[in-house]
Amino acid sequence: MKNIIRSNNHILKQKKKYMFLLTILLIGLISGIIFIFLIKNNDKELIKNNYNQIFNTKGINTFKTFINSLSYNFISLLIIYVLAVSIIGLPIIILYLFIKGFIFGITISSIISIYGFKGILLSLSYIFPHQLVLLFLYVIISFYAISFSLKLFKFLFFKENISLNKYFLNMNKKFLIGVGVVVICALIEGFLSPFLIDLCI
Repeated sequence: MKNIIRSNNHILKQKKKYMFLLTILLIGLISGIIFIFLIKNNDKELIKNNYNQIFNTKGINTFKTFINSLSYNFISLLIIYVLAVSIIGLPIIILYLFIKGFIFGITISSIISIYGFKGILLSLSYIFPHQLVLLFLYVIISFYAISFSLKLFKFLFFKENISLNKYFLNMNKKFLIGVGVVVICALIEGFLSPFLIDLCI
C-alpha cells in the first residue's frame, strides 16, 4: 500500500513539473502573440518582407534548409544539455523555454496578421508537424535537464546520497532520442514544408 502511495506521489510530482514547464511555454507563446500587436507598422512591413523571402520556395536549396534546421535545433539541445550539468542551469533552462514559446507565438501571429486567412494555411504548412513536435521535445528535454540539475544541486550542496550516474545516463538517453527527433523534424522542414507552402501560395 505504501509503495502504491509513493508511486502516485511520484507521478503527481512529475505532472506538476510538466505542467509548470508547459505553463512557461504557454506564457512565452501568449507574450509572442501580444508582442506582434504592439509593434509599429514599419516593423510589420519588415517582417512581411522577411516572410515573403521565406515563402518564396522557387530555387530553394532544400538540403541547405535541412542542414540549417538540423544545426540550429541540435545547438538548442546542446545548450540545454550543457545547462543541465551546470549549477546555474535551472533558471536559464526555464528562460530558454520561455523564449522558445515567445518565438513560436511571434511566428504564428505574424504570419496570420500579415496574410489573413491565407496565413492560417501558411502557418500550418510552416509549423506542422515539425515545429509542434520540437516544442514538445524541448519541454520533455527541459524536464529531464531540470531534474538532473536539481539532483546535482542536492548532491553537491546538501550531500544527499544520490546515484548521479543513473540520472546522468537516463538524461543522455533522452538527449540521444531528442537528436533523432531533431533529424526527422529537419528532414520535414527541409524537404516537405517547401512543398506544402507551394500548395498554399
